[in-house]
Amino acid sequence: MKSEKSLIQEEWLGYAKDDLESAELLLKKSDNYHISVYHSHQAIEKIFKWFLLKNNREFPFIHDLKELFKLVEKNKNLNDPLEELSFLQDLYPQLRYPTGDKISKEEAEKSLQIAKKIFKLIADPE
Repeated sequence: MKSEKSLIQEEWLGYAKDDLESAELLLKKSDNYHISVYHSHQAIEKIFKWFLLKNNREFPFIHDLKELFKLVEKNKNLNDPLEELSFLQDLYPQLRYPTGDKISKEEAEKSLQIAKKIFKLIADPE
């Protein structure tokens, strides 16, 4: 029987995968680019939190990808994706609140590629 801890970890991983899938589906089937980027952001956020849980690390309930990455980086040697994370983080206000600026298809495509790359770096075994 699985422990409560491992079930929670699986749930975080499942939610991260769901967000990644949602980002891709929205990009393919709609013009809701801001929602696709939102799910790309969420996928990265959740895969970071999953990784931290898996490694018995606590994390703050924040949405700042760069801050979460700093916590992950202490446990896993990664090529520094801070520039890519900054791209996504800079879009975040537009994802949460109407700003008058629209997310482009190109920004959504780039966001999805970043999410897939981060997901592969974090979730794949070394």
